[in-house]
Amino acid sequence: MPLSNRFLFIVFLTGMINLLAGQNVARSPLIIATDESWEISGARVRVHEYPLSAEQLVMPLFGGSNRPTVAEYNPLAKVIPGSKPIWRNRTADTEGEAYHFRKTVTLGPDPIRKVTLEVNADDVARVYINQRLASADKRDGTLKDGYDKWFTFRSISGFTYNRVYTYDVTDYFFTNVTNTIFVEAVSLAFDGSHAYFSAKLVFEFDPLPPPPATKRKPAAPPKPAVAMPPTSASAAPNKIIFEAGSDPELSQLRVGSILELGHVFFAADDYQLDTTSYRTLDALVSFLKRHPTLNIEVGGHTNLRPNDAFAAALSANRARAVARYLTDNGVNPGQITHKGYGKSRPRVNAVNKAADKANQRVEIKVLEK
Repeated sequence: MPLSNRFLFIVFLTGMINLLAGQNVARSPLIIATDESWEISGARVRVHEYPLSAEQLVMPLFGGSNRPTVAEYNPLAKVIPGSKPIWRNRTADTEGEAYHFRKTVTLGPDPIRKVTLEVNADDVARVYINQRLASADKRDGTLKDGYDKWFTFRSISGFTYNRVYTYDVTDYFFTNVTNTIFVEAVSLAFDGSHAYFSAKLVFEFDPLPPPPATKRKPAAPPKPAVAMPPTSASAAPNKIIFEAGSDPELSQLRVGSILELGHVFFAADDYQLDTTSYRTLDALVSFLKRHPTLNIEVGGHTNLRPNDAFAAALSANRARAVARYLTDNGVNPGQITHKGYGKSRPRVNAVNKAADKANQRVEIKVLEK
């Protein structure tokens, strides 16, 4: 290659690298599939008709934590591609044996675009993500609960070796925390028959938001503000306090209206809802069900103490937790979006107890009536 052409090629390549360096590129998809790295209970458990409680899901695995074995399976089984079918031993030891499985997934700050879960089992499985059940009403397709006349299992995630069940579990996961996947699986097989659990999670991400631009101080002090005539009521969004027992009239709301949620609280630096929040959120559930044309955004805000990255993640997770509570209690998911604003929209530009209380909040914004 002539020297001049080499020089042009190097200039072109350098320009492309610099161009790409200035762009935010989404993280590659993350795949979590069943294999020997999962945990399995050291002793057999019992799978009951109803799902486990939140308290049961955080207890240590019964009989201690062990590693599973890659299990044998029926040639007609639809084991999830890319996963390994796992069980305590290669085949069932007894009729109707059951085990608990667990896997933790630590996610960073990358915004979650979508998470897809695929499940296949021989014979029955319930999958919980962060203590939330991936139940039949979230499944792509309909299949009655239960397994013939042998057992009755309510809200199962999947059963039978020749079926694959797919779930959109995007809102089950949180950024900047360690997420926990818990499974209770039971084989209805006889001694020596096939028994396994197979699953795969695919995480897709959006690019990280660009860092905030550095604000420059003005060269000169601003001129005194000139008094302006009062604006009309439609010039700024109206704010309404929403609490249980004091629902606003629909006529009070317009696009852009803000409902300030009273008595919705979280643990410090966490996204877990305090139980005192349920009364207000239950009232909001009823309100949204009565007005199915009302579309809203759940917005999370923090105080000014944490750094930008932590504030962005915490506010997004808190907004998602509220949105998840609403949809889990029957609100149409199509009515709800959620967004974290971090500390970009403080009510009070200060750092003290009073300012913290005012700034860390969750608001409901009306997007469509």
